[in-house]
Amino acid sequence: MSNPKELPHEKPAWTGYTLDELRYLRAYTAARIEINRDRIERNVAGLKDNGPVSKGGLLGKVLGTLSYIDIALLTYKVGSKAFKTIRLLRGKR
Repeated sequence: MSNPKELPHEKPAWTGYTLDELRYLRAYTAARIEINRDRIERNVAGLKDNGPVSKGGLLGKVLGTLSYIDIALLTYKVGSKAFKTIRLLRGKR
């Protein structure tokens, strides 16, 4: 097992981040966000090109008009309702 990393703001003698540390953290976070955004775009593009989502199909047109956040929220709502329904059906037997 690895030891948990002790963050600087958890130490009692910590006085705050320097300006250079803040700039580094902001740049690091921005780079991480950009890498994840590119990864998501590549995955969605792969789905649209290869999967059941063709540009001419109804599902392709619907997904083409939705943003990634809309698709994630829609997936969450449909999935949670499906799991509740399955749980309800299994409980009645």
